[in-house]
Amino acid sequence: MTKLANFYASTKSSDIPSDVIEKAKRSLADFLAVTAVGYKKSELAPLWNAYIKEIGGKEEATVLCLDVKLPAFVSAMAMGVMGHSIELDDGHRWGTSHPAVAVIPATLAVAEREGSSFEDILASIVIGYDAMLRTARAINPSHLKRGFHSTGTCGSIGAAASCAYLLKLTEEQMAYAISMGGLQSAGLQEMLHDHPGIKPLQPGKAAMAGVISADLASMGAKAPRTLYEGMHGWLKAMCNGEYLEDALVGDLGRRWEIMYTYTKLYPTCRHCHAAIDIAREAKKQLNCNLEDIKRVDIKTYSLGYAEVGQINCPRNAEEAMFSMAFAVVLALDRGNVTLQDYREKTLNDQRLRDAAKKVFIDVDHSMDKKYPEERGAWMKVTLLDGRSFEMAVPVAKGEPENPVKDSDYIEKLQSMLFPHYPQEFFEGLWQIVVGSDSNEVSYGDIVNHFRRYVQ
Repeated sequence: MTKLANFYASTKSSDIPSDVIEKAKRSLADFLAVTAVGYKKSELAPLWNAYIKEIGGKEEATVLCLDVKLPAFVSAMAMGVMGHSIELDDGHRWGTSHPAVAVIPATLAVAEREGSSFEDILASIVIGYDAMLRTARAINPSHLKRGFHSTGTCGSIGAAASCAYLLKLTEEQMAYAISMGGLQSAGLQEMLHDHPGIKPLQPGKAAMAGVISADLASMGAKAPRTLYEGMHGWLKAMCNGEYLEDALVGDLGRRWEIMYTYTKLYPTCRHCHAAIDIAREAKKQLNCNLEDIKRVDIKTYSLGYAEVGQINCPRNAEEAMFSMAFAVVLALDRGNVTLQDYREKTLNDQRLRDAAKKVFIDVDHSMDKKYPEERGAWMKVTLLDGRSFEMAVPVAKGEPENPVKDSDYIEKLQSMLFPHYPQEFFEGLWQIVVGSDSNEVSYGDIVNHFRRYVQ
């Protein structure tokens, strides 16, 4: 842990390559747009937001969308909850985790309180992603197989590193902050199997823990510098010592983990996305209607099946986001899968529900051998007239090997925001975060932009 802490504390924003900073800008823009829609669509956020507004507290950091200032750690959790509410935030397949919703809320809350520059915000996002995702990469899939939710457990470490960087802590203080983040690790996968709408609680809590950890370290609190490797340390507890050391500390300064994140184009669990890509292509090639389908056969890896392969006819939007069968049927019917497809009327559409019963998903153990380098799917769509379409893809669109372009970002964010906000909201947000030089804008510009459009 000391090696990581020393590296992060000594890194200057000018040390980070320009392409890495550019990726951080797009990650930030993506998070902010997803948060704005999460505010409108979340199951959990209204409850948390009402709770914190009632409690109140010291006015340190703005809760975007609410336009109220609350203690930084409270604000961080609120934005983390909203940001993870619609399953459209970014992710990292080697770490099976979602970095933006843990790291960025903590970063923004502390940055506003401290008056940090936009350049420092971007650098701290890069640092936070790196600490979180190196940790997650090192311990998975063992960690996940034990039932942990990596976004929550590793997110508190990344959020702590990001906030410590903004506070300009010493190498030793950085180590203490990361350690305290690790001591607060929490999150279980069981929420996927009953009331998955509670899932955003875990990244929100990770963001909160990051703020608390960095603040305590800045005040003089100390924690075990043997957090990872100690006899009763994090690695033993979280993966029973089954970890890759090089994934954790190798190539520091050369392998920036933010560059290995993926962008989500569909509002479902990532394990659905390769199958959705295939279904969209099948729709183009077969030019068919749902009534023409005889059956759909899908093969995927074990983890994908466990998380999204067991619900064909979801009862609500939260379950639908974890149903590969329903997502595939949507893509076959409409040629795409968007957030607007997860309305009650659509979920109760008997045509879709009947078609979803024709989807059969099995585990292909040969895919398990390639996981996580590949998280793909194979699909065969068979029609009643005898025609069929068959295709396999190793990774979904949005992965580092199959990256999105700015046009893809823009299409995603515009379509997602359109029902809730005017076009000017997207255009202004993109210009502030992506289209401007980092030294020409501030986080205050973002706060004011949200204040103008988000109510």
